[in-house]
Amino acid sequence: MNVLERIAKEVQEKTKVRLHARNVERVLQALLKTGDFWKIIDLSDIPVPAAAGIVKKLISEGYAFVDDNENILLTQKGYDLIAELGIEPYEEHTCRACEGRGIPFYDDKELYRTFVEIAKDRPKPVQQYDQGSVTPETTVSRVLFLDSRGDLRGKEIIVMGAEDDLTGLAIALTRKAKRVLIIDIDERLIDFDNRIIRELGIDNAEAMVWDLRNPYTEDFLGKFDVFITDPPETFAAFRAFIGRGIATLKDAGCAGYFGLTLRDSSIFRWKEFQEILINEYGVVITDIIQDFNHYMNWEYHPETRAAQIAPVKKNPTDIWYRSAWYRIETLPGFKRWNEPISDEVFYLDEEGSTT
Repeated sequence: MNVLERIAKEVQEKTKVRLHARNVERVLQALLKTGDFWKIIDLSDIPVPAAAGIVKKLISEGYAFVDDNENILLTQKGYDLIAELGIEPYEEHTCRACEGRGIPFYDDKELYRTFVEIAKDRPKPVQQYDQGSVTPETTVSRVLFLDSRGDLRGKEIIVMGAEDDLTGLAIALTRKAKRVLIIDIDERLIDFDNRIIRELGIDNAEAMVWDLRNPYTEDFLGKFDVFITDPPETFAAFRAFIGRGIATLKDAGCAGYFGLTLRDSSIFRWKEFQEILINEYGVVITDIIQDFNHYMNWEYHPETRAAQIAPVKKNPTDIWYRSAWYRIETLPGFKRWNEPISDEVFYLDEEGSTT
């Protein structure tokens, strides 16, 4: 067993987050580019508890240290290990124009300008509901992505439990959908959306309060062409958000959109989520765009588990929390899921830490 395999095994035993040697290698690659712990997570694409565990292990074994400015730096022993293993620095070749999404937000400048102005007054994210807002560029790019896949114009769209990003409102602003229904547990967001919808005279959109842990009524089931959501990444939350989203779709060929991170769930969990989608729900994954969703830092970060287990006390100053944008499509015979959720582990488990 080489040193990377050993560290992965020991950190996995301690954190209960599944790991392999390549995860440790990615952390070392990131350390060759930055000393910022939050950027290390961003570059290495592993859950926060795993990244914290690996960094702490590297420090305890003399491969790295924390300087007076709370930067994580390699020691000579660390550089020697990297040279011995032939590890090269992480390199990024992301398109600067579209920020790696393939969809430039400025393709609809009027929508972007209108949305930015409206979003200035949005309610701030709260920890109670695991909220964190994406950048305006992300939200507008989501809308344009829907349009590019034929999932916007003339479609009936439901946006579920994700309105901290104001995606539903942005869709309504286009006036291109046949109908937009926005549901969220947070009354502040619902009131905000309904106020804007009334002020702008948008007559095909409405917002209402709903807790996705509760089953849908018949008014929701099989009534929509497209659903959009952004679930917490426990299994209970995945079923509540994605399972119920699929339950709202009319028939084969309908679409669902959601984000999944590698900050709050591992690649192993992604496999399990994907198996649920394909084997249980009967849908196909048509698109996965890594790092499509860029999240602005949230004020309650110091109160999160992520901040408490980090090897430094310094808060993030740049975007570090990103998620992939998934598109799924229903196949003939797809299964709707609409059971009650009683699982207490809804927002946090061993891999999650940012709530």
